Amino acid sequence: MLARLRQRRERLALVLGALALLAPGSLDASEPAPETLERVGPLQVSSSGRDTVRGGRPDGATIHETHVPRAHDPDVAARADLASFEREHFPASVRPTIIAAAPEPWMAALQLPDLPVRWNSQTVAYLKYFRDDPRGQALIKGWIRRMGRYEAILRPILREVGVPEDLVFVAMAESGFNPKVRSRVGAAGMWQFMEGTGRVYGLQRDYWIDERHDLERATYAAASYLKDLRVRFGSWEMALAAFNAGYGLVMTSVSRSNTNNFWALCEMESGLPHATTMYVPKIIAAAIVGRNRAAFHVGPDLSGSLPPIQLVTVEAPPATSLASVAKLIGEDPALLEELNADLVRKRTPPGRRTPLRIPRAGLAAFERGAARLGGEADAQQHIVRYGETVAEIARRHGTSEAALRRLNELDDSAELERDTVLLVPARGKPDTTPIPRPRAAVPPLRTLPSQRLVFFEVTRATTPRGLAEAFGVAWDSVVAWNDLDPQARLQPGQVLQIVVPRSFSADAARVDLLEQSQVELIVRGSREHIEAGLRDRGLVRRGYRVRKGDDLQKIGKKFDLSDGDLGRINNFPRDHVPAPGTLLVVYVARGHERGTLEPPPPRQGHDQPTPAPEPTPEADDVDDRIDIDPEPGPGIMRDDTISDPDTATSPAGPSTASRTKLPGKQGWTRKPGRKSGKSSKPGKPKSEDGK
Repeated sequence: MLARLRQRRERLALVLGALALLAPGSLDASEPAPETLERVGPLQVSSSGRDTVRGGRPDGATIHETHVPRAHDPDVAARADLASFEREHFPASVRPTIIAAAPEPWMAALQLPDLPVRWNSQTVAYLKYFRDDPRGQALIKGWIRRMGRYEAILRPILREVGVPEDLVFVAMAESGFNPKVRSRVGAAGMWQFMEGTGRVYGLQRDYWIDERHDLERATYAAASYLKDLRVRFGSWEMALAAFNAGYGLVMTSVSRSNTNNFWALCEMESGLPHATTMYVPKIIAAAIVGRNRAAFHVGPDLSGSLPPIQLVTVEAPPATSLASVAKLIGEDPALLEELNADLVRKRTPPGRRTPLRIPRAGLAAFERGAARLGGEADAQQHIVRYGETVAEIARRHGTSEAALRRLNELDDSAELERDTVLLVPARGKPDTTPIPRPRAAVPPLRTLPSQRLVFFEVTRATTPRGLAEAFGVAWDSVVAWNDLDPQARLQPGQVLQIVVPRSFSADAARVDLLEQSQVELIVRGSREHIEAGLRDRGLVRRGYRVRKGDDLQKIGKKFDLSDGDLGRINNFPRDHVPAPGTLLVVYVARGHERGTLEPPPPRQGHDQPTPAPEPTPEADDVDDRIDIDPEPGPGIMRDDTISDPDTATSPAGPSTASRTKLPGKQGWTRKPGRKSGKSSKPGKPKSEDGK
């Protein structure tokens, strides 16, 4: 045990020493090193992100990157003779998985791409499929036809970054050379980047623009990513596998299977995902087809091929629709949308001029009519506040929800993130018709004089992290104030109560909140809460005394309720037989209360208000946020004790991220603060006289 600890300390010392040599002063934890960027073509790429992908190896490192001294072996000739003897008399018992020779004469005559070709069964099967099977012929012909449009644009970028040009067939396998493709898991563009990886490699995304769809910028990013994966793994097969499955999964597979051979991993049980074992040979086979088009009956004069497109970049005014540009230059709108697939709203962003790709043949027409373009003449900008809905924005600007969605290509209300810039009609008149106050049925909460209780209506765009950042409060506090389950999804229409300092400004925070005077505030589960909901439906809550011979069906007929309704209202199964004299709760139409009595109180509800946390001087001094609670009160949990499952002291036992026993991800939460030194174990709540 001591020896292992000593070894760990020695390894740590070596690592720290190396870091100190590479970056003096970088070990100061109080001053983290700033993010450094490097230029790849037009992109600003994260240096630290690339270093993570490469596994800490420098750019251009050899496969065996550690220091290797000069070879020195006086017996080299004798060892060569011994190796020859061993090969002759002791043939290998392990079947090789890397096959260097083509298995059939026609394959041996093919021109090979600038990617390594191993003639494994998967590669051979794809080649025969593409050459001999009608379905394979149709597939590869479709890919090659589309390839003609973009091949001359993509190959020079791959060559500039320093990777094999035949990696262009990765785009073929990923998207069929369609920059508009988006997968069901969120991968986007011709190279199918996930958002996080795209961000590392300089591809930005906002409401109006997603550069993962930009055919040139995404190609620079993909070439850099593939280059880094090649540095990390040392072979193009493994790099392609990591591009498909993620380098973390490939590293895990290598560790478990104890081999760095892609072809061996394909044959291992639980080695690599099945899709990945097919992905790499498919790309290699497609690259062979691309170099030997006549042999596979796909060219060079394949009918229906898209001709290479000559592009020019022009600058379009703010809020210019691609449809209007297409009309101006006499081009197909679908082609213009494909060439500018990064403009995900089919319009240039408002507030700034934006580069636009058009065919060279349309340049003269664009220059003649550019002054007539621009979508902001009849529109103005609206900056979205956190919590705003499409309906609210449309109402404020005197337009319809449908018109607002159409103008901004808005598909889903969840896209309305804070500070998103939308276009709204410039000449609309706000709708000043009063709207009903939303009902806030929440647990009782007592605030301090320095605090203010506000309310927030959940939308499709609401997330725990967004709420916490918008209001400057801990998510665990929001959970406790509203007795939420942090594992359950917030649903649109929920009204949450949030405690903020009196100085909190909704305008400065860009939040759409409701003050207490703007809601119908009711204690959740109280008689008033239940009766308010019934009032909306034209019903009243009454009691009924069970008589001899009554059952649920008989009682239900009297009040137009089913046995299921009675069971749900009174919390018993629908086949329950109530005893004579039992007082049941029934919901009856207003004006039809005959035969009923005063009902019993609701079976659950809150009696005493929960105190809101009092901000500490430290929190007030920093940014006036309420993050740290005083001694735990009913329904409130200290931020510095959230790891203790017994700290919740609410009578109803509000669920928290630390208390839940559900499997899967825990709810997002702010990290615990400093320990106060006080015990976090709850005691019995004291009565007013201290007993």
